[in-house]
Amino acid sequence: MKVVGNSETAEKIKEGLDALGYYVLNRGENLKVVVGPISRAVKYVDSKPVISVSENGEYVVPLTNIESGVSFIASIISDITNGTLVLTSKTSEMGVYSVQEFSWINGLYWTRRGMLRDVNRKLIERGRVYVYSSGIDGLILPEGYEKADFPCDADILVGENSCKGLTLKPYKVIVGLKFIQPIPIEVILYSIKLTLKSIYLNEKRIDVIVTGVRNRMIESLAKLIGAEVAVIEGDTCESLLLNYGGKVVLKGVKRALGLETCLGVLKL
Repeated sequence: MKVVGNSETAEKIKEGLDALGYYVLNRGENLKVVVGPISRAVKYVDSKPVISVSENGEYVVPLTNIESGVSFIASIISDITNGTLVLTSKTSEMGVYSVQEFSWINGLYWTRRGMLRDVNRKLIERGRVYVYSSGIDGLILPEGYEKADFPCDADILVGENSCKGLTLKPYKVIVGLKFIQPIPIEVILYSIKLTLKSIYLNEKRIDVIVTGVRNRMIESLAKLIGAEVAVIEGDTCESLLLNYGGKVVLKGVKRALGLETCLGVLKL
């Protein structure tokens, strides 16, 4: 993402996002954070999401793509500036997640974008939609999302199925661990959870831990959380993810003394 502005607030946002593992770029960004009057932010509205932040950081307002997960990034920015998050989408007014936001927190992706609008409409009109999961455990079902007993009764189907609902498929979620020095297993687990929390991702959705060295402690931890372990060569945390075949979502940052973590996904 790109932060537009030269004020103290802009620098604070850049530093805060960088510390969480987000890529803050000068070009090639997929999201803009514009600090200053909202009229300035409006000028940057195009095909990419835009978040407006007042000069003093008091107000954070996503202007576009609110329902597609930009609300989560805006929420993180409001935490950094200690400001007030202002959301204007219909689902946020109702206090429920859009289908895109539901997908985000659970590490899912859709195969037919055209059905998103239909399911979001049902959510707004009925106040709830029904979800059936095939083989995916630990899904978060926030307010407005209820479990369906049978797949063809569901509005949203997670995993493989032959029914007509919106199909969401799971990303393979990969956490990279780059050790600087030995640390306790409790600290490793805390750092992994903190990594997922940094992007509003369900902490139970860890599929793979990639690391550069074989370690019994990591294997025990992976067994505890239901993940597999892959020992991969790599000079950096990001290279561990890339060499596994994943796409980097959060770059490597030190989340604990002696440990750098990063986050990636792989579309199956």
